[in-house]
Amino acid sequence: MTSFKTVAVCIAILALCLTSVAADTPAKSIPENAKVYISPMPDGFDTFLKAAIEKKKVPLEIVEDREKAEYLITGTSETQKSGVAKKLVFLDWRSREEASITVFETKSGEVVFSYSVHKSSSNHGKQSTAEACAKHLKKSVK
Repeated sequence: MTSFKTVAVCIAILALCLTSVAADTPAKSIPENAKVYISPMPDGFDTFLKAAIEKKKVPLEIVEDREKAEYLITGTSETQKSGVAKKLVFLDWRSREEASITVFETKSGEVVFSYSVHKSSSNHGKQSTAEACAKHLKKSVK
């Protein structure tokens, strides 16, 4: 008869094996010059993201017609202005910024890239988070 400890150890070993196999699986990359459509996002973050993709020279073609796109970029963004305590205690007038983007392949609906950024004290607001997203997106374009 098998003890509870033996079963627990076997399950733990199996979980570690599956985790290491998943970690070795390469993430799907986005081909260079792929056509992407950037969906409208809250607070106009899509505009900042378009500018950041151009500034960071991400080799993607941004299209204005969703039907012509091979990939779709969606996302969210949130800004929190400095409160009185942060201004008085820390002398910090910079905002807190959070953003995340997800890239989907339009034909299959498969997620090929996602990234989330949090800047607790951002000098340039949404521009900073958009540039961080574009920088990491560029790494997934092959």
